Amino acid sequence: MAAKAATVRLPWADGRDNVSRNMAAQVDHTDQLVIFDLDGTLYDSRTSFVPTMRAVYEEYGLEYPTDSIIMRSVGEPFPVFLNWLIEHGFQGDRDALAGRISEIELASIRTRGKLFPGVLETLATLRSSGYSISLCTNGDMQYAQAVLSTCDILDLFDELRTNEVEGTTKTELVRDLLLHVPHERAFMVGDRHHDMQAGRANGCIVIAAAYGYGSPEELEGADRRINSFSEISAALDASAGEPPATHS
Repeated sequence: MAAKAATVRLPWADGRDNVSRNMAAQVDHTDQLVIFDLDGTLYDSRTSFVPTMRAVYEEYGLEYPTDSIIMRSVGEPFPVFLNWLIEHGFQGDRDALAGRISEIELASIRTRGKLFPGVLETLATLRSSGYSISLCTNGDMQYAQAVLSTCDILDLFDELRTNEVEGTTKTELVRDLLLHVPHERAFMVGDRHHDMQAGRANGCIVIAAAYGYGSPEELEGADRRINSFSEISAALDASAGEPPATHS
């Protein structure tokens, strides 16, 4: 049976953990795990995804809707987006469409892709402060590694969890990550309802990235909100010692 998620334990994680945890002992960030969503949280997907989909619509001879309509799909599993495209006029082989989108998007990432302001510097500060940093995304491993490598942040993560099988939920991905990464306290940081649900279901402190692509309604129930990525350090510190909110 195919795995539902791709897992990468990055090769430098174990040795670097010892160094960063020793440096961080005085501020007590050891054994604290921060799980980041990718699109709309770390990566400004609009920079590569909008040009990708404009090109795809043109190639297939279809009228492009609007950027805002296309961006609503960011954060959804790719098969869900493919189904939406087919329901809205794309014809032909589904796998061929998926392959063409991926081909154009990977090239677009390499030439246009950008992080949100302050992501690289802030992640580096969190690492040096002793936090364990992991990624959990509904994108696949090829996509995630392309973004992280292009934006020079791959080596700041201990583990990556990506969605490889249709039907897998982010709640399942986060659960698996928590089982494999030692921690005493975990935070989930994201911008869509999948992130809120995954964090709540797994007992994480949930921090909503309000600058991302989710609606305000999607972020209801988060323990904290940040309006820019540079606010994450303060949000983590402010949550120290607090239990996750009780969600009905």
